[in-house]
Amino acid sequence: MPSTAPHIVLVCSRLDLPGGIERAVVSLANLLSSKKKKVSLLILDEISSSFYPISPAVEIIQQPLLFGITEKGNPITRKISFIKDIKKLKQTITALDASIIIATDYQFIPALILAGVNKKSKVYSWEHHEYTWLKKNTFWKTLLNYSYPKLDGIICLNETEAAYNKKFATPIVIPNFIESSFSDKADLHSKTILSIGWLIPRKGIDMMMVAAKEVFKKHPDWKWKIIGDGEMKNELLDFIKTEKLEHNLILQKPNNHNLTQEYAKASIFVLASRIEVFGLVLPEAMSHSLPCISFDCPSGPANIITHNVDGLLVENENANELAKAISTLIDDDKLRQKLGENAFQSSFRYSAENIYKQWEEKIFT
Repeated sequence: MPSTAPHIVLVCSRLDLPGGIERAVVSLANLLSSKKKKVSLLILDEISSSFYPISPAVEIIQQPLLFGITEKGNPITRKISFIKDIKKLKQTITALDASIIIATDYQFIPALILAGVNKKSKVYSWEHHEYTWLKKNTFWKTLLNYSYPKLDGIICLNETEAAYNKKFATPIVIPNFIESSFSDKADLHSKTILSIGWLIPRKGIDMMMVAAKEVFKKHPDWKWKIIGDGEMKNELLDFIKTEKLEHNLILQKPNNHNLTQEYAKASIFVLASRIEVFGLVLPEAMSHSLPCISFDCPSGPANIITHNVDGLLVENENANELAKAISTLIDDDKLRQKLGENAFQSSFRYSAENIYKQWEEKIFT
């Protein structure tokens, strides 16, 4: 007899980068397939490889569709390309016979709706970016205002983003999950601060440099390891050289998807993002008993960290306050241990099993 199991299709862009969105998409695909669900990853990009390992049980379909988002050509040729790509997308989705479609990039939503796939499949948007951060032109705003209300729901990572999106369609809050064994706890005696993320302005690399300079004036025996890559790499390397911090501020390229040992060897985790909808590294660090320090962004970290209970939140974009918070945890062993233990307990909220239950209850039933 043919299988009656629903076919879940995750529509995404390239997955070869070591980012949080890429990790969330691959992790969800792997988790759903482990629960015996039929899962396909439809990668609408020219690159089909993935930085994070994808389960053999997950079907991978790759099709380079840009929907006119390119610098090539002119407005007319881009609109023609948009229409052609919609037709190709419809053919692909029809062949997949999807029951549930979850799209991870805003430009895919109008394409899916205009292709008419919502007539046979449930279609959801899975929002990973802060609502106000992505700037869209009039053409795309018009398309989004038309297509988003036709969705079966908008999956948001926190209540703040749900409030932004409720004017379009029903918001459904499901946080990202972590793939932690909850067994590799840091002892918090290592004189090491850890940060993981893209070396870009949005991630606050400039403010990390300001904070590092202040921290190492007081604590020259500590190290701050930053694992990441990006456009500000040379600026960071120049800063390290100019300030003679070669033995304190360590930059490491993200070469491994498994950072368990890096977390286990640290004592404090720092996130300096100006904007961060979720910040998967926060609960991941917490699962290794690391107390986390983060800017109190408009959306994100405050939904994960409870200030002075399992971590510290400081005024957004205030590098001096960030430095003070780091020094506080360096100087106060008891506070560091207390926040670390509470962080470990808090991180269970984001276990794969707990979050899977939410997907099952809110999307798949």
